[in-house]
Amino acid sequence: MRLYTRTGATALDDAEYGTFHADENGGFDFPDDVSDRLQGFHLGGQPMWETDTERQRRLVIEEMDRRKDPATLLSAVEQLVRAAQATAALTPAVAEASAAVKELADVQKSEPGGDGDGDPAAQSQNPDTPVVVAPPAPAPEPVKPARKTTASKTTAK
Repeated sequence: MRLYTRTGATALDDAEYGTFHADENGGFDFPDDVSDRLQGFHLGGQPMWETDTERQRRLVIEEMDRRKDPATLLSAVEQLVRAAQATAALTPAVAEASAAVKELADVQKSEPGGDGDGDPAAQSQNPDTPVVVAPPAPAPEPVKPARKTTASKTTAK
């Protein structure tokens, strides 16, 4: 039977059946006699293990209680509004950047050779068109030779 822990355990060792590990959802697949034994454990009057049905019921009740709280609802709405504003603010910037990239590609294609390998200052015929120069790649670090090691010589006394 599949059980879920309410204590956050990720593994369980059983003397008879060995070790059980939780799956990505936190559930354990136990033989029936192990699950029957575990369902009887309670801590502070609360069960330590629950079935799929018990877990889903508990999660639904917790979610309904959370949604009834006005402060939580207001916080969720504020997060949605901030996300929408951030998206709206980025849209013009993305459009401008895309247009600049397209314009640069057109300028490079129109130059002799069409691959943009020449001098960046000579490539731009329009003084209003920005020239993009890539920084040089960093030089690779020099390779140090490996240290020679010798076996320690010990003498028996």
